[in-house]
Amino acid sequence: MMLDKFYVWTSCDLNAENLPIRTGQLRARLEHYPLMIASQLLVGVLLCVMMWDAVAHPVLLGWLTAQFAVHLVEVYYLLRYRDRLQGMAECRAWRTRLILLVSMVGAIWGSAGVLMFVPGDLAYQTLLICVILGVAAGAVTLNPVFPPSLYIFLALLILPVALLSFSIGDRAHLILGVLLFIYLVFVLNAGRGLSRTFEQSLRGEWENARLVGQLVQQKARAEQAQQDAELASRMKSQFFAAANHDLRQPMHALAMYVEVLKSGALSEQARATVMQLERSVEVMCAMFDTLLDISRLDAGVVQVNVEPFSLGPLLNKLRGEFEMLAQDKGLRLEMDSCSDTVGSDPLLLERILRNLLANAIRYTERGGVTVACRRVAEGERIEVCDTGIGIPPEHLPHIFEEYYQVSNRQRDRSKGLGLGLAIVERLARLLGFQMQVHSTLGEGACFSFVIPACEPGVMIADKPAA
Repeated sequence: MMLDKFYVWTSCDLNAENLPIRTGQLRARLEHYPLMIASQLLVGVLLCVMMWDAVAHPVLLGWLTAQFAVHLVEVYYLLRYRDRLQGMAECRAWRTRLILLVSMVGAIWGSAGVLMFVPGDLAYQTLLICVILGVAAGAVTLNPVFPPSLYIFLALLILPVALLSFSIGDRAHLILGVLLFIYLVFVLNAGRGLSRTFEQSLRGEWENARLVGQLVQQKARAEQAQQDAELASRMKSQFFAAANHDLRQPMHALAMYVEVLKSGALSEQARATVMQLERSVEVMCAMFDTLLDISRLDAGVVQVNVEPFSLGPLLNKLRGEFEMLAQDKGLRLEMDSCSDTVGSDPLLLERILRNLLANAIRYTERGGVTVACRRVAEGERIEVCDTGIGIPPEHLPHIFEEYYQVSNRQRDRSKGLGLGLAIVERLARLLGFQMQVHSTLGEGACFSFVIPACEPGVMIADKPAA
């Protein structure tokens, strides 16, 4: 009986009229599911590592095992039922599954706020709360498309540690509990606003699709359909732009809180813990910024500003930034002198080269890294080559996938997050470059692409955002 009531509650706003909208919400949620699972697993492992010296090891290992078990259940349902999201019955079933799965994940993360709460140690308490708030901000970023699951997850995530703070009873923890409740209200409101914006975007897209279908017989309505399509595209762009601006603020606030904590009078042990906290927040901010960058690239809201410019100043700038980093590892950094003029977006091209150089230096232990420029018929061929570990042939088709790292199965954060090449591939696609990779295992790898040539002073039309 209880399960039947729960089933009815999860489907109370689902009917034949809004079925395409609800199905679109669920599809968007399922598209982000693998990224959410991977992100939460990474943060969970990182949290246990940071709390290793303060919390009983069986508690940490038990919590981590429970987290892995719940995510395995999510992966099972995702692989088995993802392609069956068609029709009213399956839509109802998936809404119920999502709420149940998200409730389990939220309960696991909420229990961390109690199980890993270190009495009397403000530094570890601050570390734990920062992680919990970061997970909440990430959930609002990737999970605003299905409000019931988001609200349940945020409540299960934040309320346990807030109530625990109230139960301690001293002034500092009472204030902390109030702040946590305020933060909960803030993220719930942000999630609701983003959800409404996304639903409006879906409704606009669905309506435009219906109008386009009628254009076969009603040519007179073509102009109105085009206007509606442009409106839906703008709404979707505004949704992701709002998420990019508003959701970075909580992470930046966490970094500011750490700076305030550093400025206080702390014991040596507490100061060491705060330094560890600072490094952890930096990793979380980097991960959060990278995830938002990927989301913006996938959404097609990144604008391409094509203009003629010389490669020389750009290469000199990158040489100045990476030469010291290479020398610290005992590597040579060689760059060809190139003054040719090309036509592209200099900022996006710089981002591509910076990611390729950072990746090459990170995975090269001896030898060097070379950036070569070669004039070809199509334009200027750029090659970034290293003498590093190389890439096995069977891994080459996967290196541009998120979180895919050939030689970092232990998820060592000093070797990056596995997102650099994913961003490179998206930027190259946006600029119209064909990224090529050649590698020999144990000898190194070479990434190359061709930039269209351009005569100085020639105006170039911008490419549309992908």
